[in-house]
Amino acid sequence: MELRGGANREQAFAVASSGAACAADAAEDLVVCGGAARSAEEVLALRLCALTGEFYRANAESFSQTRQSSWQGWVRLLEVMGLAGEKKPLCVLDLACGNLRFERYLAGALPNRMLSGYAVDNCDPLVEAGERNESDALSRMSFQNLDAIERLSAGCLREALEAPDASCDLAVSFGFMHHVPLERWRAGLLRALVAKVRPGGFVAVSFWRFLNSDKLARKAEETTSRARAELGIPELPSNDYLLGWQDTQGLYRYCHHFDEPEIERLLAMVADSADLVSRFEADGKTGNLNEYVVLRVK
Repeated sequence: MELRGGANREQAFAVASSGAACAADAAEDLVVCGGAARSAEEVLALRLCALTGEFYRANAESFSQTRQSSWQGWVRLLEVMGLAGEKKPLCVLDLACGNLRFERYLAGALPNRMLSGYAVDNCDPLVEAGERNESDALSRMSFQNLDAIERLSAGCLREALEAPDASCDLAVSFGFMHHVPLERWRAGLLRALVAKVRPGGFVAVSFWRFLNSDKLARKAEETTSRARAELGIPELPSNDYLLGWQDTQGLYRYCHHFDEPEIERLLAMVADSADLVSRFEADGKTGNLNEYVVLRVK
């Protein structure tokens, strides 16, 4: 997988290597910038995102090792979108690609289709962990190192993505929406994905619903309470939590549990540009820890 624009890997990764930490610094700067000041809500959101960025950089290797197999819901996604029955090239945008396991899944599930497109993330250690398993099938995927949260907070994610508007057959974001605080930022993410897909193409997004698991719900309550005490974080909005990883001390990631009304509101915000094709639950032992949404761009 190559970097676009001719830059070498080290230079490109250096541009956003401190993405989440920079977001935290930016939050502090904006508080004291007079007319440019942001609300306390936005400052807290940026701080939570900074914690998440540090979490993934610190735990990239161990996290990637537990994120190798494909998701159960992906099989149904391909059925819903009818992608397996075609042979023409498939251009994909994967926002928050992580260790590239969705790309590896597509390469295996669609052996007769040439894959190309854009894999976007700002956690280079996580991407590098996935590239160790890189195959020839992924050689036409370009990696863009981009802090999506930073661009969402600035209102310019669509413009920052290298994929041209209406150029992709499929745009996805899995395991990321729950790391995006503030409903308007989540709506901005969904709108940006829709903008990058050609008419008739698809957008697929997952919404983590971890409170559906009693075990995960208890852990979320416990770790959030501990993290707030350790870090001096104020009370979080409804359905917002801080989760840890393998009992590692002092490292937490922000996660949001999505309820049905929230998902409905987000879908309404893109209803003018995309039609709902399918909604279904999948993943986890109970088969209901993710809710998938599939949209067809108008």
